[in-house]
Order: sequence, then C-alpha cells, then structure tokens
Amino acid sequence: MRVMTLLFILFLSFTVSPAPAAADTPSATGKPRVRIVVETPSQKVTPSPTASPEPVPTETPDISQGSAEADTEPVILLIPTPAPPKTETTASMQDNYLVYDNPGSGSGDDMITLSFLGDCSIGDSLNARNNISSMTQSILQNGDEWLFSTVSDTLSRDDFTLANLEVVLTDRTSPLYPLKVFNMIGYPAFSRVLRLGGIDGLNTVNNHCIDFRYGGYEDTLANLESEGLMHFGSLNPARKTNRYIDLGRIEIKGIRIGLIGFTYPTNDNLKLIEEDIRTLRSEGCQIVIVSLHWGREEHQTPNASQFPYAQKILDAGADVIWGHHPHVLQPVYFHDGKPVFFSTGNFVFGTIKNLDPASGIFQLTWNLGEDGSVTLDHFTMIPTQIRHGRQEYRPLVLKEKNDRKKCLQHVIGKTDRNGFIRLPDGFADTGVVYINSDGSLRLTEVP
Repeated sequence: MRVMTLLFILFLSFTVSPAPAAADTPSATGKPRVRIVVETPSQKVTPSPTASPEPVPTETPDISQGSAEADTEPVILLIPTPAPPKTETTASMQDNYLVYDNPGSGSGDDMITLSFLGDCSIGDSLNARNNISSMTQSILQNGDEWLFSTVSDTLSRDDFTLANLEVVLTDRTSPLYPLKVFNMIGYPAFSRVLRLGGIDGLNTVNNHCIDFRYGGYEDTLANLESEGLMHFGSLNPARKTNRYIDLGRIEIKGIRIGLIGFTYPTNDNLKLIEEDIRTLRSEGCQIVIVSLHWGREEHQTPNASQFPYAQKILDAGADVIWGHHPHVLQPVYFHDGKPVFFSTGNFVFGTIKNLDPASGIFQLTWNLGEDGSVTLDHFTMIPTQIRHGRQEYRPLVLKEKNDRKKCLQHVIGKTDRNGFIRLPDGFADTGVVYINSDGSLRLTEVP
C-alpha cells in the first residue's frame, strides 16, 4: 500500500502543472508596462454590493442602456502600472487663466481654431472591462497612443481640443449604484491616452461622473491634472454638500476663453449658468463656451424645449453651446451667428452597441482682428465613424465622398426653427460653412 501511494504521488507530480504566477512585463515599444493575469470566466470577481452608498445627487439619475456583451473566452487581465507624470510645460498660470504658449500651428497667428469631440469613454463598464475584446484590454495591448492614433495629427494642429469625458478614472471598484448596468471606469493611467491623443481640455460633468462615488470623481480630476489636462464642469452647483464649481479659464494667442459645464440643465440652474457667463465676461473673456450634457439618448433630433433654453443661454452672453449625451449626432443650428451643437454624439465609446456610428470632429475658427476683436469665421466638420468591438475602437476618418456626405447629413436640420438657422444642404458636400456679419450662413469663402 505504501508503494502504491508513493507511485500515485509521483504520477501527479508529472501530470499536474502549477498555476502560472502573475508576471511584470516591461515594454520595449513604448507600450504601457502591465501585469498579466489569466482567468476563466467563472473566476471573474464582481464588485461587492454591500458598500454603504453616499448621498445620491439629483443631477445624476441611474440611466442604463442595455446589457454588456458576455465573453465566454478565457480573459487576459492587463493591469497598468501608474503613468509617469507629464514633464513638459504646456501652459502657465496668470490671473487664474491657463496661458498656452504653444498652441497648434494649423490656424496661424491671426486665427484660433477649437475642436469639439463628443462622448469619450476611455474604458468600459466595470462588468465588461476584463473581456479580452474590451476597449480597456485593447488600449493596454496596443499602447497609450493607439486609441486616438487615427486623428491625433488633426487634433494636434488645432489650438485647443475639447472632449466630454464619460468615464471615471480611478482604482476604486465600489460603485454608487451596484445594480447599474453601466458603471463606466478606466484606469488612472488612461489620462495619458487623452494627452497623447491631442486632447487638451475635458468636460467632466455628466451622468457617469460619480459612478464610483464622489471619491472617484475627485480621483478623475487628480489624474487629469497629473497629465496637465485642463478640466471644467459644475457638479451639484445648487447644493451645499458635494458641490464642485469648476469654470474653465484658458488664454490662447492673447484671447481669453471661458468654459462652463452643466449636466441635465434645468430651469433652476439656468440662473447659475447666466451668473457664470457674467463672471467670465467680467474677467475679459472674449469667447464663452457652455457645455451641456442634455437631450434624449439615442434620438437624432433635439426636443422642442431645448431650443428656447439654448436661446436664453445665448442671449445671456454665451458664444457656443456644445451638447452631448444622446450618443448620436443631432443637427447643428445657428442663432444670430452663434452655433448650437445639440449633440456631438460619441467619439470613442466601447460599451454601447448598435447605434448609428456617424461621428465627427467639430471645429470652429475665429478671426483675430488687429484691434483685438474676435469674430467667428467658419464651422468645419471632419466626418468620422465610431468603431467598437473586435479590439478596434479607433475613430475611422471617412474619406470616400459618399461616406462623408452620408455622415455630414446628420447635422443638417430639416427646417429653420424660431430664429435658429439650419445648415445649408450643400454642407453635406463641403463640410464647411462660413458665417456672415449679419449671422447668415454661406458655403463659399468670400474671395
């Protein structure tokens, strides 16, 4: 019996392999240093629903948009090490304004060009980010420069690029709403993905910004700042607790630009928006941009109430309204020569499937007069298409004429509405419209 036992133990020692240990893998190609762990789907760890929730803000209701795709393959977890701090200086602080000394070269000294992007998730929902085909794993496998590599040259040539950040950059894994389907999360190191992609400033208030509680929101702000990224947005502005009033203040080519961000704007906080506009104007801002996370999800037209709301904000002194949240493009309108982007759609977004993929880079260019004046000259849209899944999430820049036209038609309204002028039909062919001094639009530049 003892001999048989020894033989059985010897047999096991040759047939059973020990579980592989996690290993640190350095990058020889500039990709992020990661720790690789292999799991089977049955071993996936789900977040604990027993954590004590913090007070629920009225501005951030639980909105779910379907279920994440299941993945039955073994999962490779790539866990990034912290990104090194950004060393180069891109801006200096003067009178609470970030003064950018090295803006993009594409617009010349006598113009300012700003780019606006829609929703950028830079991660996944908590319950999907470990899937091998997720955006998270794709970024970690392909490197920090990969996600925006198809558009980074374009974004680096403008003077400033803005995006709506619809993800929490944190190591926390205890969500505010444990049963919410889409608790959007990205690793802290992913702030570097934004910087290397050519993005300069981010709106941080939306219906996902406190998916991982207010601590997660503060982590996001700190991680953006570690990469030198400007952020703005007012969260819970009417409350006494968990209140973040964050106005964006930048200066480019001697022109001060103010940025205001609100999510789910209501008549109650319209007065707060108007107060912020007055504050920025009193500081000498010549361009004021109001970012609104609003509208109906998955609807390709704004609702009727958004038009009078937009007019009140423009009448209060805003120059641009930049909207997002529906996840699809909606028409662009002009009111007295001022643009309203009702929805800039998604730009890079890995979680939501089966939506219209049309997207774009929205660009506004102002002329700078010798007398210090600033005049909006033209609006350009570079048509793109979002991609999600199969480890390909990079924006696809559309080059074929028919593809470009089909995309551009999404932002052309059917009719003018109560003082709001739609883009002309020819915009679908040119992608550029010029603004006359009387607020009317034309398709060709005056010789």
